Amino acid sequence: MLKSSGGFIMRERSGYVYQEINWYAVVTYKDNSGQPQTIRRRAKSQSHASELAEQIIEELKQTIGHSLKTSHKVISEKGAWIARVTLTDSTGKRKNVKRHAENKTEARELQKKLLRQIEDRGEQAIEGDRLTFDKLADVYEKHKAKPPEYHDERKVRGLRSYRNVLTHLKTLKAFFGRKLIRSITVADIEEYKSVRLKTKTCRVKEKREDGTIEYKARSLTSVNRELEVLRAMLQFAVRQNWLARSPFSLAESIISKADEKQRERILTRDEEEKLLAACTDQRAHLRPIIICALDTGMRQGEIFKLQWKDVDLANRTIIIQAFNTKTLTQREVGITDRLAQEFERLWELSPKDPEMIVFGIENNVKHSFLSVRKTAGLPDVRFHDLRHTHATRLVSAHIPLSEVGRILGHTQANTTYRYVNANVETARRAAAVLDEFNKSSRETKGKPAELVN
Repeated sequence: MLKSSGGFIMRERSGYVYQEINWYAVVTYKDNSGQPQTIRRRAKSQSHASELAEQIIEELKQTIGHSLKTSHKVISEKGAWIARVTLTDSTGKRKNVKRHAENKTEARELQKKLLRQIEDRGEQAIEGDRLTFDKLADVYEKHKAKPPEYHDERKVRGLRSYRNVLTHLKTLKAFFGRKLIRSITVADIEEYKSVRLKTKTCRVKEKREDGTIEYKARSLTSVNRELEVLRAMLQFAVRQNWLARSPFSLAESIISKADEKQRERILTRDEEEKLLAACTDQRAHLRPIIICALDTGMRQGEIFKLQWKDVDLANRTIIIQAFNTKTLTQREVGITDRLAQEFERLWELSPKDPEMIVFGIENNVKHSFLSVRKTAGLPDVRFHDLRHTHATRLVSAHIPLSEVGRILGHTQANTTYRYVNANVETARRAAAVLDEFNKSSRETKGKPAELVN
């Protein structure tokens, strides 16, 4: 009888249990010193055991001599109990699934479990029983961790951050390796998190006078990104019916973004001037890029993918194409006077091709930006801090958070809050407001109510 299960059509079969019979070829002979010796080899069947015995005798004659006297026999012994289920998959291929047990009772329980798994999740459940993490990682890399593919400006396949995922996969494989995915527990994930947080990074924190090097500690944020890849992999296994349930469903709080240390670094006007002043000679190309980041709040990837056809100098706007954004949503940002001057200068120097990228850089400016910030005396400033600075300046200018979020390309208000930091000017302005409030309270204290009103 055919029945649909887990997306496959398979023939219903009743499993059964049996005790395995092990066959052996046993050859006895005397060595050159006259001492009795025995050779015992396991065979696949009774007939195979007879063939093995003849092979053993022939090998001994060639080694010791044809005058060697031998005797042989085929014996059988009862082995482990086996639970066996036979099924026919959607391709018509017949499969035998076997599981070893310690005794007959355990074998019967295994047989029932196999039949339930096939009933509930199809033949993939059987595959999942023997699927290692290494194998899952290979499948996930092949089908998911691929460069993104777009259709009508929408991503239809792959991952935008696939390079990061590939890096995380190597780390995860090194820890979980040949472990069966069905045996991964919440405790295993917690152990992974603990080990990774204790593992130093390869980034140098300090070079001591004695020649030793102290490396920077690994952040909770980076470990959480690794755990997110692990969660996605196990959820992928659930969708493929290789797992009944992901262990993350029992430990949702194991990835807590609320505990991550949020970056709170914004540039003052003086720091901005120092940074731009350092953009000279071989680093001159960074000046328009930094101005663009500060005045538009665009992400680094959005800046480098910007094409001339997306820059409208007449209307002072930039169109950020959907497939270049993190949220895959098109948006527009304004062009300031100083940014317009930079665009006009770059356009005059360019081949005047609308399809060309504006800044002529496709990857990143990591090394040159490191050099510029070092020259400016701002070693702690990251490129992404320019986006934080832009958001904070907009809020300081009393632009509503909802509008700031749209300018930055956020889909959730909480994301915008993370980018808005109180700088020194904001803090002083808040203190001034409270000073005025306190002064007013002191002046009205003790006055008759009609005078206060």
